[in-house]
Amino acid sequence: MDLQYALLLIGVLVVGGVALSAYDKLRFDWGRRSHSSAGRSRRRGQAAPDIPDASQDVIATPPRMSSGFEGLDINPAPPSPDSDQKVLRPDAHLGPETARSSDYYFYQELESLQNVAHMPLNLTLGLEEPEVQAQAHQLTRRNMPDARIDFVVTLPGKGPVSRNRALGIYKQSEYLLEKPRYIYGLGYKTGLWSNLETDPEYARYSDIAVALQMADGHGPVSESELNTFVQLSLKLADGLGRPTKLSLTIEEALERARQLDAFCAANDVLASVNIVAHGATGFTGRAINQTAIKLGLLFGKMNIYHMKNDNQLGCPHLFSLANLYAPGEFHPETMNTLTTKGLTLFMSVPCAYQPVLVFEKMMVTAYGLCDMLDGKMQDHDKQPLTDKGLKVIRTQIERIAADMQSNGIIPGSETALRLF
Repeated sequence: MDLQYALLLIGVLVVGGVALSAYDKLRFDWGRRSHSSAGRSRRRGQAAPDIPDASQDVIATPPRMSSGFEGLDINPAPPSPDSDQKVLRPDAHLGPETARSSDYYFYQELESLQNVAHMPLNLTLGLEEPEVQAQAHQLTRRNMPDARIDFVVTLPGKGPVSRNRALGIYKQSEYLLEKPRYIYGLGYKTGLWSNLETDPEYARYSDIAVALQMADGHGPVSESELNTFVQLSLKLADGLGRPTKLSLTIEEALERARQLDAFCAANDVLASVNIVAHGATGFTGRAINQTAIKLGLLFGKMNIYHMKNDNQLGCPHLFSLANLYAPGEFHPETMNTLTTKGLTLFMSVPCAYQPVLVFEKMMVTAYGLCDMLDGKMQDHDKQPLTDKGLKVIRTQIERIAADMQSNGIIPGSETALRLF
């Protein structure tokens, strides 16, 4: 017990120390412009055909996504039979559970404290508009290389190197790459890593680093693209008069890319529950809107409802609510005349911070929808969703989260959001 108290005290000290560091970093970063991600979410579906009658018995395919909603700040589209996106099943065979020590949950809580300590402080007090808060959320990300998923070439030196000079050379060739790529600098006076593409023009650096993401939704990086990236790095090093240091050999990077792709394929899953009307008339648009608002859901991106995430980790939306039937989305101008036989609640498991808690919150919302709209819960295959089935889904989420953490990638972390 003394050991546990000591570890808890260490965790609190870590929280305080890193929070102060995060405050200094936020002051340096304040005022930077956010930028959209170059990557796209894994296995993103195409737009559904325009079917005017949303009550038809046609399961919705993912709705069209505006280019303004691409990147890290968007949950996946609703699950669809036409998509290859995996959905957790309530009848899945779980197999034997991994044995856990008596201290397992204590160390899990300590790790959670450490994760919170590394979150950027939110000094906005919730006073900004949602879009402004989303930009601030995005602003804190991608500020340094991530050796777990990036192939990194570092250009060390005493400096200083101006932001415009380094970025100008980089921009001459970076368009040749397909995978997400970034250029970072170690602040000449601050000693903090930051992204050159969002830094002010007057920024100067001692070290420069360029990073290429080794896997994304389109698969692992190819040997050809790795070689192109190395040539870009050498050109940048030559222009700045710097040596180069590779984080991996080409062979090691290719193997790591294959491992990351397999990891993503295994853990890129949705948890979903359908709410189907008891009566033949279905749910009216007005009732859906009123009930969603009462339960804390907000109408937003992709023309569906979202549960806002107040945590700095994870996707800005905990989970989302869409029309179960085509076209899947809602339109404010037609909500008063809309009727539909079903709704679907869904969440991305790897993109949720503490996904088990998010799933439990989603189920509270599902029960609320059933009570207020007179509906019943079904799974992805239109079968009744029982308490036993929900427990099976919850257990799968626990195992996915444990597998991700054992691979050094916390669900809902920046690294997870970039991969998934």
